[in-house]
Amino acid sequence: MTSRVVLGCTSMTPHSYPDSPRRAEMVDVLRGALAAGVDTFDTSEIQGPFTGEELLGEALGGRGTVVTKFGWEIEDGTPTGRLNSRPEVIRASAEGSLRRLGRDQLDVYLQHRVDPQVPIEEVAGTIGELIQEGKVARFGLCEAAPDTIRRAHAECPLSVIQHEYSLWTRGPEATVLPVARELGLDVMAYSPLGKGFLAGSAQPNDDSSSPRLHAENFAANQQLAQALFALAEEWGMTSAQLALGWLLAQGADIYPVAGSTNLERIRANAAAQPLGPAQVEAVDAAVAAHPVAGARYTDKHLSFMDAGLETDSGTGQKP
Repeated sequence: MTSRVVLGCTSMTPHSYPDSPRRAEMVDVLRGALAAGVDTFDTSEIQGPFTGEELLGEALGGRGTVVTKFGWEIEDGTPTGRLNSRPEVIRASAEGSLRRLGRDQLDVYLQHRVDPQVPIEEVAGTIGELIQEGKVARFGLCEAAPDTIRRAHAECPLSVIQHEYSLWTRGPEATVLPVARELGLDVMAYSPLGKGFLAGSAQPNDDSSSPRLHAENFAANQQLAQALFALAEEWGMTSAQLALGWLLAQGADIYPVAGSTNLERIRANAAAQPLGPAQVEAVDAAVAAHPVAGARYTDKHLSFMDAGLETDSGTGQKP
């Protein structure tokens, strides 16, 4: 990977249907991001479904690096809400992603969630075959536990893992980061801005997949937000740049995945630089002084996580 701040494209997807006027706007935003130096883009076949990949295929025309994912079951164009990583499904998904992205090879191909019904060795073996056939360049896992990462890597070498990681979701520091560094894997940190909360753009939402944004927790978490916003103002950066800079300072192997549909915000995020040691210490102190309220996911969404993963309340401790 070459871009430290990856552009997450999930928020573009609801507006990317072929008959949506905003599709053309998102194409322009993606091309503007590419011109601004963003060269890695994160999507998946489930986004739309399929329209996220189609949007990137149209906008990028083979340029840049695209990270896409498989593993959610889609029947007749409709998500079933179930996981499915059977070998024949992986192959069909890969062919569809290649076609929609307009590429001869998938740059980075991730299992979106670990399927407990399919041994990870079988998944990795299928991806290994696709790599040998030249259809996939690099293989990765998302939200996988350390043991799963090791077993997959033994069957087909991984290049990257993806996990939620931010200054208020720090469980990976004690679980997957040590394994990733032992194996020499890049780490893509999704939701680095806490679904917009750490950037100051989130609103209370009791329907959110994150209980931290539910009204009962949102007000309590505002204390942390205000402390971080004050530091960002003092240092002459946006609150998003502070959150991204904190992640970038955790190691050269960390790649935050920040989503936006606003080109100016994308440019500002791409300009984020690693915080200095004293700044990291100040941010860590602010987080310690204002414990995060709420689990990172609802029970429903936690049920799709790999067995053995923590449910991280923000400081590495279970809620």
